[in-house]
Amino acid sequence: MFGDDDLSIAGDYFDDPAGVRFADPGTYAELEAPTSHDVTLEWAHPLSDVVSAVLGAGLRVELLHEHDYTLFPRFSHLELDREALGAGAIYRQPDGSPRLPLMYSLRARRE
Repeated sequence: MFGDDDLSIAGDYFDDPAGVRFADPGTYAELEAPTSHDVTLEWAHPLSDVVSAVLGAGLRVELLHEHDYTLFPRFSHLELDREALGAGAIYRQPDGSPRLPLMYSLRARRE
């Protein structure tokens, strides 16, 4: 949906049947891990699709939180939050930038 570094709109958020192709080494868990066969296809899943699927499966949503941080430096301008390192690597927008939702958590339970 977004370009790599400039945050330009590069794809359709709601309907991208081809997905987005990446050919980057490493993994989200270890950016410097030696890997091969690095091509992946990824799709955006609109929040409304996720919530609708959860409800359609007969689950009850107990919480839905949006977070202004992420656990993976998806965009090169995100900065490591050194104050939050005790909780693991957390990346945020630079100081003075608008806060944006970068991740969400959802908890659901079967009735």
